[in-house]
Amino acid sequence: MKLALEKPELVSLAAGFVDQQSLPVEETTRATEKVLGDARGGRSALQYGNTIGDEALRTLLVERLEQGHDAAPGTYRDAVARTVVTTGSAQLIYLVGEALLNPGDIVLVESPTYFVFLGPLETRGARAVRVPIDGQGLRIDALEEALSQIQEDGQLDRVKLIYTIPEHANPTGISLAEDRRKPLLDLANRWSKIAGRRIFVLEDAAYHGLSYGRPEAKSIWSLDPEAETVILARTFSKTFSPGLKLGYGVLPNELVDPILRLKGNHDFGSSNFAQRLLHRVIADGDYDRHVERLREIYGRKRDIFLDALDRFLKPFQNEVTWTRPQGGLFVWMTMPEGIDTGFDGPLFARCLAEGVIYVPGEFAFAPEPSPFPRNHLRLTFGVPDEETLVEGARRLAEAVCATLSPSATA
Repeated sequence: MKLALEKPELVSLAAGFVDQQSLPVEETTRATEKVLGDARGGRSALQYGNTIGDEALRTLLVERLEQGHDAAPGTYRDAVARTVVTTGSAQLIYLVGEALLNPGDIVLVESPTYFVFLGPLETRGARAVRVPIDGQGLRIDALEEALSQIQEDGQLDRVKLIYTIPEHANPTGISLAEDRRKPLLDLANRWSKIAGRRIFVLEDAAYHGLSYGRPEAKSIWSLDPEAETVILARTFSKTFSPGLKLGYGVLPNELVDPILRLKGNHDFGSSNFAQRLLHRVIADGDYDRHVERLREIYGRKRDIFLDALDRFLKPFQNEVTWTRPQGGLFVWMTMPEGIDTGFDGPLFARCLAEGVIYVPGEFAFAPEPSPFPRNHLRLTFGVPDEETLVEGARRLAEAVCATLSPSATA
């Protein structure tokens, strides 16, 4: 981000921001006028709210979960009391770590994973342990092996959480296959019994809604009707506005009170005005219309970016690979082993010289078990316009060529 601000001539394929031109100014203006148009309602919106969040909004969110899972109205009614509105999903993730983790506790994460999640774990003194993925997401067999190894090491009682990003994951763009979702929950429940304590599953669905040309998969949360295991985390930062800074979580029964106590210590509740505004946007249908527009914008950007990568990197198609996401904002690229993509490596230096930047993949790997690979990079197609995406792909290809075939560019 610092580089992009200091050098505006750079094409940034790094920061996972949203498309600036897509931000919903008109929808937000209409909703604001309606919220403030009634004096009594406006004053209520500008007053303090409560810690768990506006009840009308939470009820609406649960009703939308019912609709999204083809459940009969009222099926998830009990979930309203377990739904907490947060200041983005990042706050929920932090609160979960604060409620569950002590120094030395273990969290199993995908390899690679959302690198921002690793910070709160480090703050808590917890250990993040990598579990391999493939093109279908988290490998259930590898998760089983990891738990078995931890049990052999006498550390099973320290395992508190499995963290997964099932929809168009940041950083890979890969989604968890539908036929792995129930087995993941079953595994967590089975190992909870072996461990003698609950192992929770944190389902970080930040990119839910941003699927391109395919239906949305049902959440892991929907497979846990007893509300014992899965923590569902969602946000409106990518599907509406990051400036609104609202997300929500649906919690297992035993985590509701601990999370609310901690959130009360943090902020007494997220922005009451923002919650009323979001309720209006959703209730009026503007939210769904905006998401549909985003799917068109980002779906086209993805196609243009992948086509440009195919075209410019064709000479290296046997050496360099990348994911082809069906949603979200990210592409994960893999260079040949031995090519360091870090800030001090040859590729990043060449990219700077060409005027393009990316996020080194090494940041997305938990420290255990070490060592982790250094030949990956995360790219995003969310922010640049279509023409700039093509130029960014061209510049990246020039840097790849100079790195892999230095004699050809000398």
